[in-house]
Order: sequence, then structure tokens, then C-alpha cells
Amino acid sequence: MSGPPVGILARSAAVTELLAREGPLTPADISDRIGMPRASVYRLVDALGTIGLTEPRPGGQVALSLRWLRLADAASAALREWAEADAVLDELARRTGQTAYLSVPRADVALCIRWAQGSGIGVLVLRPGRSLPLYAGAAGRLCLAYRHDLSRLLARAPFPRLTPRTLTTAEELLADVEATRARGYSISDQDVTEGIGALGAAVLDDDDQLAAAVSIGGLATDFDRDRARFVDALADAAARLSASLRR
Repeated sequence: MSGPPVGILARSAAVTELLAREGPLTPADISDRIGMPRASVYRLVDALGTIGLTEPRPGGQVALSLRWLRLADAASAALREWAEADAVLDELARRTGQTAYLSVPRADVALCIRWAQGSGIGVLVLRPGRSLPLYAGAAGRLCLAYRHDLSRLLARAPFPRLTPRTLTTAEELLADVEATRARGYSISDQDVTEGIGALGAAVLDDDDQLAAAVSIGGLATDFDRDRARFVDALADAAARLSASLRR
């Protein structure tokens, strides 16, 4: 089905995702960012406001409404298979002092669905509702290592560089997939944000298929100094989460 209702939904999704990513914007800003005619943006913003999904802000800007908080809570509560995740992530953050994440593979991204905050929270990109591309970050590249259709994704390489250390070519990413599988965890060394490091491990379901990535992130200097201790804590968390899926 590709008629007008689907097109309207796609354009509405583009507007709401932009506002979620960048915060309040004017309709003119929205038009420039996503290449949509201003008249169409104004109509969409009015429609979204009518059903309570956006609200006006000073200076002619529009923002997502607080109704999204209730929708987000409902979406999170529906993920019942992760009922024990919060306790595991809290323990992981306590043991390491780093921010702990649970991310699930979705299309070509790793989508964060849970976290437990550690130190240095203001400089970290990932948080619930946000995602990492599969070619970058500990969660993203952990999910890449377990992906079955690598050739389809890597055919789109080279990917946009996020920092000077981002892996962008198919050759670099294939080598990283092999290294991640061999060691049992992924390593992000300033490839998403300069100065930030992360580690990721696999959470496996009953069929030993990837269900999620559990990861920790923080200052790269901490990961250089305490990697062995962090890896042990991460492995324990991954094992506990995997076991919770098998009950």
C-alpha cells in the first residue's frame, strides 16, 4: 500500500523524528532540514498539534508535546521480555561507574531501549529512544557482528565518518566483525564521539540468536585503564540478561 495515507504518515514521521533529534524548530527550519515544502510542513504541524503530538513554542517554533512521554512509557512497558533489565543495568553501572545500555537491532541501527546512568552522561550520544548506526559504536558494531545479511549492508559502504576513528569501509568493518566474534565483545574507541569509549556484549535468546546488545560507555581513558574489569562486568550482565530470556 503506497497511497496518500501512507505518504502522510511518512511525512509526519519525518517531522516528529526531526523534532525528537534536534528539539524545537520553526516550520521554515523543518522545511529546510527535510526538504519538504513549507506549505506541507505548516499543514502537518497544524494536524499534529490538533491531535496533541506537537505544541507551539516562543518565536514561532514547534516542539513535541508531553504526550510523547506517556506514549514512550507505554512502549517501554510493552517490552515485557526485558522486565529484569533495569536491575541488571543498574548493577552494571554500579560495578563499572559507566553508563549502561540495552539496545536492540532494528533495521540498520541499534536502538537503545533501557539505560542506567553513570558518570559523564552529558557527553554521551546514546540514550533511550536514540540509535547508533550498525557501523559505529559498541552497540552498533556488536549488532553488526551478529547480522546475517552483512553483504547487503556493507554494499552501501563507505559510510559517513563521525570522527577520525570511525570505521567506514567494508574491509574495515569485516575485519572488526571477525575481531568482535573472536574476542566475544565489541570495542568502540572514540569512533562516535571523540574522547568517548564503549564496550558491548551479546544478549542471546533461546535459539542463540542475538536479542540485544548490552553495553557501557564513558570516558575513553577509563576504558583504557580498566578494560579487563569492565569486560568481566559486561560479560556477567550479558549472561544474566540472556538467562532471563530463557525462563
